[in-house]
Amino acid sequence: MRWIGIILLLTGLLPVVVYAQTLHPGESDVIEFMDGDQIRGKVKKIQRGELILDPDKLEDMVTIKLRNIKSITARRKLYRIESVANIKYLGILEPGRGPGWVKLIEDHDTTELFIEDLDNIENMDDDFWKRLDGSASLGFSYSRSSNIGRVNESHNMTYSTKNWLFLTSGDLMYTIDNEFKGIEKADLAVQAYIEFWKRWFAVTSVQFQRSTELGLSARMQLAEGAGPILIKSRKNDLRAATGFSIQKEYSTDSINAGRAVSAEIPLFVNYYLYKLGTPYLTMQATNSLFFSLSQKGRWRVDQSITLYWKIVTHLNLNVQFYFDYDSKPPDVSAQKVDFGTVFSIGYSW
Repeated sequence: MRWIGIILLLTGLLPVVVYAQTLHPGESDVIEFMDGDQIRGKVKKIQRGELILDPDKLEDMVTIKLRNIKSITARRKLYRIESVANIKYLGILEPGRGPGWVKLIEDHDTTELFIEDLDNIENMDDDFWKRLDGSASLGFSYSRSSNIGRVNESHNMTYSTKNWLFLTSGDLMYTIDNEFKGIEKADLAVQAYIEFWKRWFAVTSVQFQRSTELGLSARMQLAEGAGPILIKSRKNDLRAATGFSIQKEYSTDSINAGRAVSAEIPLFVNYYLYKLGTPYLTMQATNSLFFSLSQKGRWRVDQSITLYWKIVTHLNLNVQFYFDYDSKPPDVSAQKVDFGTVFSIGYSW
């Protein structure tokens, strides 16, 4: 009997279930809850155990815990899907084998996952602007360099493709007092990021920095790095990378304003901690060490720890602690250390 079944399958006489990746641009996504209730709209993102939906009949976004979802139907667009096991898919979502399961339908394959094992989902919309996610904040700060307040602005924005993630971020500190008026501290970066071999990533970064406290008028830097994803779960994300960087610096000292192009070995360590529920808290710690290949004995540290508290949808209260160190600053009369605290209110989209 077993051989008869195989012969029937090969000759096409036995029906085979094939799932087609068919898009339905005009229909709404459907989220069904464990109690049978449904809500329709547009799935915007799934991240860290929560689904964000733009509902059809409500003005504001709705955030839903994955543990409360019975099924998901999302077939308007292709989604870039990532599981907690760091396996990536590109497809649509339909109800799975039972409550709490989802079916991921790709071009030539179909996979079923437990809904709570979805770690990250992003909408691969054809519209460039709809793929943008980001946040911006404005506030005040206090730093060691003086006892006055400063206006602080920060922002970050991401754009996703099937394989790449492009990021732009920036922090700007503007000071006004009797002795100085202008940009005292700035850090602006554009990055391209890709993951490969399941637990590895590579990043290219172009960066501009300014810190008058450390005697730095301007620094333009290009860095290439790669490294492992050490920890990845719904609540923790730890990554480290190293590589090579080149830079051009300009000192606040008018006599020695410029330096030749120099090379460094960077070490990047980034950590994210997510606390779901109420209150919704996120911590991001970025640590960068640079060891100079061109100037003997010189090394630098750029470190920041930022806490985000989600007050209401789209609105965050942020606290940032930063620490900068340069063993041999461009201006020999400048301080080697700068640190401070920044408080701000942020909006995310």
